[in-house]
Amino acid sequence: MPKNKIIIADDHPLVRVGIKELLHQDPALTVVGEAGDGEQLLELLSVQKCDLCIVDISMPKMDGLAAIREIRQRYPRVKILILSMMKDYYHFHEMMSTGALGYMVKDDAPEQLILAIRTILKGKRYVSSSVTKVLVDREIRSLDEGEMPSLGILTGRERQILAMIAKGMANKKIAAKLNISVRTVEHHRANLTDKLGVKDTASLVKYAIAKDLT
Repeated sequence: MPKNKIIIADDHPLVRVGIKELLHQDPALTVVGEAGDGEQLLELLSVQKCDLCIVDISMPKMDGLAAIREIRQRYPRVKILILSMMKDYYHFHEMMSTGALGYMVKDDAPEQLILAIRTILKGKRYVSSSVTKVLVDREIRSLDEGEMPSLGILTGRERQILAMIAKGMANKKIAAKLNISVRTVEHHRANLTDKLGVKDTASLVKYAIAKDLT
């Protein structure tokens, strides 16, 4: 019986070793490659057939989101499972809407990983229970707080800057972090207040917290 080929992409060698050892317990799975960043992952896929990639979000050179976009274009049959430390709505939505079929966090029970892989290989979606709880809690908070503008009206950059504002970062620090000008940050901040219908930083922070951007 042919084995399903798996590639692991994570910038932490110990994490890759742990996942590899876990997958070896399933005779239907075989790890055919490891990558420490998104660029290495794409290089591997160019020479190695693969059924499923386990991908971290935060990686150097090319992060998980950028890697997924490239994989969906170049290798549409390859299935993707996100395994990350992040379990907020923003990252979940970005990854799943870009093309991932599953989302887990690294503190989930190990046996969930095998279940997730089996589910995704069948063409179904898989979201771990810990991530589901975050999504449900977010929905309940939204109902309690009344109607708020959808995150969908914001661009990716606006969401990124909003998250930094919510963390208390000043315009100058945000500009340095994103390698853009302070004037550009001010422009994005103005767009945020206009789109969300708020007037001050406190309201922006409240919105960011409600939408799990912190």
